[in-house]
Amino acid sequence: MTSKTEQDKTLRQLTAIFHIHLELTDLHTYNTEEKMMKMLRNESKEDWKTDYILNLAENNKIEWIRGIDDPQPPDEYKKSMNQALTNILCKK
Repeated sequence: MTSKTEQDKTLRQLTAIFHIHLELTDLHTYNTEEKMMKMLRNESKEDWKTDYILNLAENNKIEWIRGIDDPQPPDEYKKSMNQALTNILCKK
């Protein structure tokens, strides 16, 4: 079981990592569970398990930074990005 404090730290780290890769426009290259988790572990220096990150995505807990001119409402954007991550983490 992960404490609330640990989960909050993980969520902040994930938001920061994903923001960087959205800015770099390379997030789409991490399109399998193996590639995504390798990138997340390398950049976070954490030994996150796929099931842990998958649970956060499935429960729509990860915040995603979106462009100011993005026409999609923030809650829809967050849900669609968490769903996309869920799909990736289910790909071997």
